[in-house]
Amino acid sequence: MRSERGGSLTARPVENPWRSRTGRAADGEADWRYVTLVILLAAVLRFYRLGADSLWIDEVFTWRMVNPGPGHGFWEQFRDNIQGPLYMAVLWPFVRDNLSEFLMRLPAAVAGVAAVPLIMRLGQELGDRRCGEWAALLLAISPFHIWYSQEARGYAFLVLWSLAATLVLTRMLRDGATVRRGVAFGLLSGLAVLSNMSALFLILAQALAVLFFARPWRREHRRGWLTAFGLVGLVALPWLLQATGYWYVGRLAPGGGGGLQPAGAMSLSVWAYPFTFYAMFYGFTLGPTLTELHRPDRLALVKASLPLLATAGLLAGALFLYGLSRLRARSRLTLFVWLVVPVLVLTALRLADIKTFTPRYLATLLPLLLCAAALGVARLPGRAAALAGTAWLALTLWSTANYHLSDRYARDDIRAAAAWVAAHGEPGEPVLVPVVTDVFTLYYEGAAVVKDFWQSGPVDDLATARRLVAERVGDAPMAWLVLSRSAALDPSHYLPVALAELGYVATDRTFPGVRLLRVVRDGNAPRRAPPAAEVDAP
Repeated sequence: MRSERGGSLTARPVENPWRSRTGRAADGEADWRYVTLVILLAAVLRFYRLGADSLWIDEVFTWRMVNPGPGHGFWEQFRDNIQGPLYMAVLWPFVRDNLSEFLMRLPAAVAGVAAVPLIMRLGQELGDRRCGEWAALLLAISPFHIWYSQEARGYAFLVLWSLAATLVLTRMLRDGATVRRGVAFGLLSGLAVLSNMSALFLILAQALAVLFFARPWRREHRRGWLTAFGLVGLVALPWLLQATGYWYVGRLAPGGGGGLQPAGAMSLSVWAYPFTFYAMFYGFTLGPTLTELHRPDRLALVKASLPLLATAGLLAGALFLYGLSRLRARSRLTLFVWLVVPVLVLTALRLADIKTFTPRYLATLLPLLLCAAALGVARLPGRAAALAGTAWLALTLWSTANYHLSDRYARDDIRAAAAWVAAHGEPGEPVLVPVVTDVFTLYYEGAAVVKDFWQSGPVDDLATARRLVAERVGDAPMAWLVLSRSAALDPSHYLPVALAELGYVATDRTFPGVRLLRVVRDGNAPRRAPPAAEVDAP
């Protein structure tokens, strides 16, 4: 062992938490042709129609940070952005004053492709070459990963950097915690934190696992581990201090200032956990759509899809559990800590009304889940592996095809709705836009007046809806209503009913994820409320 004065510090190796019970390490490199084909497949699936969809609410937030207006410089925006300053920093030189959906999402797509060879290496560390090849292929076609690789937010960066940091951590656990490896882990984990603060959930889990299983207090390990996690803390500290004024207890509660959630609407459901597990493996495009899951008849829709949901979920769960069973006891415990602690942290934040419980905040777990399940496939005997692997690939590809090709799962097209109102609206005509006001305003180029519902509170009854509509419409002879993702604000869909009571529905159009109503006030015209099927639309 060379001394610290020599510039490096080796340590006695400890058990690799990514080693299967067979004891086989990475048994050779994957065929370069296979690696190339998988990377090309990942690129095709992430760059296909990359700029076709309009920006969404969170993506508009990214655009506002990149294009803040006069008097706001880069450092100010970078310093104050607690939702992903790294992604904003990458975009800053390219898209300022030049809105391009393709360029906004380009860094995410590149990061999504770059994660594929890394997960292949991590799979090899976990098991062997076959495990790595399966993990890479499954990430390449993962609809969950593709979804966030086509979103102008930091989640694809989050997966990439946390995956790279985890790969370094496995080397530290296997070969020793040198200072050099500690610096690499700290910097990569810091980049993950700057991609999205939820990286801290996994970092906390990794720190606990090291504390419990790696004996970091031993002299030959101590400096490497202190460097690793101390550097993460130094990188994250400025943004953690910023977040203390934003992430406060009760932020999501009614009147908390963090949203428009009626009491009970955002309560944590036990079904959030299997939904998150299912989404990690199959995305949001195999079964009921996200919009359908917010409809009053969602249970009936889930029951109708139950054979598919059960088959897909049980297959993924069985492969995941079998993969876990092929790990050594300490390795299983390590992976258990890495997977469970982030879920517990997010649960606690949700119960404190600080953050919502959504799968994207647990995106760092995606590579771990896929690697464990890939190990399950790789360890099955020949015919069973072929059958299980083929079934898993088929279900995943089905979901990916739905994501790219099915109108049912198309993303909300606010841009098309804004263009329609601009083409057919009148100057000064009120356009009521609850929830998606920022997105609509970004794309709207007409002369009508956009009316938001910010701080209006939940719409709990028809009387409230009538009051809100009256305040925004006034004496105007015509008015528009743009509905998209309004289930939390108006779960019983009172707003379209209240608007229709003012006159007659002259326009009732739907775009992907959007419903557009126009009511003309005419005392001599027949009045009608939208039928129930329309009211339940997004």
